[in-house]
Amino acid sequence: MIRHFCLSGGSDFAILTLSYPYNFTEFLRKLWQDWKGGRRHLDEKREDLGPLLVEQFRQQMNNLSAAIQLLTPVVREKAGPQYDPYLAILHQSLYRLIRMVGNLEYLELPEGELPLREGTLDLAGLCRELGEQVSPLTALAGIRFSYEEEIGSLLTHGDGAQLRRLLLNLIANAVRAAGEGGESGLRLARRGGRAVLTVWDNGPGFLPETDERELLQRPGSLGLGLKVARRIAALHGGSIVFEQREERGSRAIVSLPLRPPEPGELLKTPRMGFDGSGGFSDTLIELAGVLPYRAFFPEDVE
Repeated sequence: MIRHFCLSGGSDFAILTLSYPYNFTEFLRKLWQDWKGGRRHLDEKREDLGPLLVEQFRQQMNNLSAAIQLLTPVVREKAGPQYDPYLAILHQSLYRLIRMVGNLEYLELPEGELPLREGTLDLAGLCRELGEQVSPLTALAGIRFSYEEEIGSLLTHGDGAQLRRLLLNLIANAVRAAGEGGESGLRLARRGGRAVLTVWDNGPGFLPETDERELLQRPGSLGLGLKVARRIAALHGGSIVFEQREERGSRAIVSLPLRPPEPGELLKTPRMGFDGSGGFSDTLIELAGVLPYRAFFPEDVE
């Protein structure tokens, strides 16, 4: 359902939710299935709508982003901090839109045009930093996130920004599955010549007969994030496997080949950020769909 938030009166902040019998997410899912299936026709001939729709979404997203950035300081100066929650809702919606458009753009790229800026990086350091950034955010949603490692440093070649994106997509999926009061986490290990990254949750899990299509396209989701994660893993010569945990919950296991640096090769700090997002936090973008609006207060996203 589409939800509209508005002031409900009184001195305390409250949210009035108005619901309409129209599901925008389901509309986008159908649109995505239609253009990927090649069933749309323009001018009586078959034509791929993907790039056109992505471009239209990108233009409107950029307009919305500019308006919010101009509006935020004015509202805070003229109306005071009591309107910060409403600004947070605006920012949250923008971040969710940035994530959706970014995923659509990435999945529309041909195999030969996928961006890959490889360098030598410490995979353990990357995961450790990610855990430190994610944990306080998921706590706002009432979910405990933890990071574990079997090795303190793990040098390899890879695209640091893309590997962050891969892991954040899996973490968002795990946090959604865990739900309020639940737990999720990231674990790094080395198995021979491969790095094994496990993202787990203690949610309800999934049935053994669940097929991949049902796993990727959960209710209320376009299912794009996990497809992006799989594409990034494949780009690094790796794979992702989803499993039911022995105890409650499920896990996504990422296996990546290790490519140690040559002697004397310099270690490069992974470039942070999110391509095409205009400098917004990649952590907030990828987790925008599972975090409460409180994570998007103006002072937290500037």
